[in-house]
Amino acid sequence: AGWKPKRTIIYCAWDGEEPGLLGSTEWAETHAEELKQHAVVYINSDNNSRGFLNASGSHSLETFIRDVARDITDPEKNISVLRRDMLRRGAQGGGQGAPAAGGRGGRGVGPEFQIGALGSGSDYTVYLDYLGIASMDLRYGGEDSSAGVYHSIYDDFYWFTHFDDPGFLYARTMAQTIGTVVMRMANADLLPYDFNSLTATVRRYGTELEALAQTGRDQIIERNRMIDDGTFNAISDPQQTFVIPPRETVPPFLNFAPLRNAIEGLARASDHYSRARIAAMANGGAKLANASIASVNQKLLMCERALTDEKGLPGRAWFKHMLYAPGFYTGYGVKTIPAVREAIEQKQWKLADEQIARVAAVLDKEAAAIEATAAALEQAIR
Repeated sequence: AGWKPKRTIIYCAWDGEEPGLLGSTEWAETHAEELKQHAVVYINSDNNSRGFLNASGSHSLETFIRDVARDITDPEKNISVLRRDMLRRGAQGGGQGAPAAGGRGGRGVGPEFQIGALGSGSDYTVYLDYLGIASMDLRYGGEDSSAGVYHSIYDDFYWFTHFDDPGFLYARTMAQTIGTVVMRMANADLLPYDFNSLTATVRRYGTELEALAQTGRDQIIERNRMIDDGTFNAISDPQQTFVIPPRETVPPFLNFAPLRNAIEGLARASDHYSRARIAAMANGGAKLANASIASVNQKLLMCERALTDEKGLPGRAWFKHMLYAPGFYTGYGVKTIPAVREAIEQKQWKLADEQIARVAAVLDKEAAAIEATAAALEQAIR
């Protein structure tokens, strides 16, 4: 009672989602300039069912989402939804078992907690991919029986209340989850972004790209060898039509140095901000209570914008985020660092080298934005 948020909360219900995210996209494009200047975060809710918390989003929000998930109780198991999800991942062999003591954040959860990256298929797309607004998508699921039901004539109130979520247990849990997210984000003195999580994720993406390029190169070399030494001809069935594949030019080694250097710069900036944030939050945030940090928060919300490029992705300029996008050929499925990843997959080596340098420049821009934010926070709490 009497709670008043520090920030404006806008609740939206979108029409035209299935025909191409029309409602959310048209509204966000119409209000693009206002949203770019003021939007802190976009929180998306789509379908929901019984089971485990599934969280995806901007990785600067990973620690924030983890902390919320720790404080929400699973209605079936009476443990936190975070712990239940982590135990599931461990049981499935994902290397993410029971929460470890200490770890990142020092609050009983190890550094293995990770949220997913956002592709498309729901209304967060315009906010993240076009406007560069930090976004998250939260939903529960994994225990439902929706196979063959979703978007069919059976997808009705009776089915939902008798089979999908009887008693609306997870509908209530979703309301608690998103309600907690909204209240904490809207009332935070200092916006709860964490750039160490972002850095760790980008570093992992960089490692994946280098492995992808090397694997592709090795495969071409091996196939050329099999062509040259007659392996394909020797193992083919003479009673079946068989065409030996053509030799391919061995791709050049890509220059990942700009990307590596940019990731190291991002790591230094993220560490700087982390130290400034720890100092600001010491003694229960006593220094924040006496500080004017409106300009710091403004810089914080602009950090996600720094990960965009106005020229957009190759062949699809509307998608401006350089870390996340739906794949050109994968529908909803996400491609991370898509400009580089898709160029490698399509064996467009010159384009891949060009895009490595371009993504590196965006990460340099992000590092500069984080450094400026850290300096402003240190100045505010002196």
